[in-house]
Amino acid sequence: MKLNLILFFVLIICALTTVNFTHLTRNSFAELDKESKKTLDLKDQQTMLRIEESSESRIEKTAKQKLDMYIPSRKEKKVIIR
Repeated sequence: MKLNLILFFVLIICALTTVNFTHLTRNSFAELDKESKKTLDLKDQQTMLRIEESSESRIEKTAKQKLDMYIPSRKEKKVIIR
């Protein structure tokens, strides 16, 4: 009788432990999924920034070469205050 009672409690403890580990595993996978989505979003943002950066340098290069544009010096700048 004592052995059955001890085995019953061991069975209950094992069952609760299994349920707890299953819950922790599901939470871990949900967190991993969120972090994976954040990683993809950051990669997309990095790609967009690289494209933007390359287009700015291309625009600046075109402005200098084809349109003879330049960055004005301090003497050429005028501040207008209303």
